Amino acid sequence: MGTFFQELAGSPRERHGPDGFRAVRRFLIAWEAREAFAAEVLGRAGAYPRPAGRYPGKSDVHAVSVTFEPADPASLRTLLAGQGDDPSDLLADYTGTPAVARVEYRGTSPQDRPDGPQPARGTQLSYRMEPVWDVLPLEASGWHWSDPPQQNLPGDAVLDLLLPQTDHILTWRQVVGPPWRAMRELQGKINAEPFLECPAGTVLFLGTTAAKLFRGTGEVAPFCWELTYRFRERAIKHGGQVFGWNHRYRSDPPGFAVPEDDAGPLFESADFDPLFREE
Repeated sequence: MGTFFQELAGSPRERHGPDGFRAVRRFLIAWEAREAFAAEVLGRAGAYPRPAGRYPGKSDVHAVSVTFEPADPASLRTLLAGQGDDPSDLLADYTGTPAVARVEYRGTSPQDRPDGPQPARGTQLSYRMEPVWDVLPLEASGWHWSDPPQQNLPGDAVLDLLLPQTDHILTWRQVVGPPWRAMRELQGKINAEPFLECPAGTVLFLGTTAAKLFRGTGEVAPFCWELTYRFRERAIKHGGQVFGWNHRYRSDPPGFAVPEDDAGPLFESADFDPLFREE
């Protein structure tokens, strides 16, 4: 670290809980060195972003934020830019005085699921899932009652199949070059190969939420992106088989099948790997 600093007494403070490891460290630095200190602690973006500073003794814990305040505001001389001017031009000046830097650390994992996509070096890929459901109406033609004598259901009857589904949500952080083209081209397509251990044809890419993140000192430092991908798994389990997004129920012969036209089925298949490669 190129900035002079000294850790203060009573630092660090650590917390172990169900949300993982958290820690706070407090340093004394020069007030005018705060931007350089933030860049050193939080890392810098670039072709290969330099990761944020690690917590001593823990390779998977990194700095996530840093705040600054005058070391002793009550005893420091505050110099104003003027009186009666535009308040946006006024800022207390503590040049030549010490500042306290408060650095927050948090456990980060490059990849939550080892069976998922491989994130680029210097980025993190987290995972969560949410249940959703849909009602799938089925024509009763081709269905019969289970108790003898076997009696067919009326042809105009409708069976409502409650279909549980799963949203797989992957959040990719510290991305310098988001794959914008892949996001556009793959939205609305289904997986050609198994994805997150889901069979081919059962996962639909719904789209992306993109949010800007800053590295180092905010607007004067390069920024990166946080990309949240949402995939919806639709796996119809029937007769010992699994049917996906392109399957529909037909009554004659009864069962699930894939309707097609000259261009193919309803949903196109694709490889999702380009979503996790930086442009």
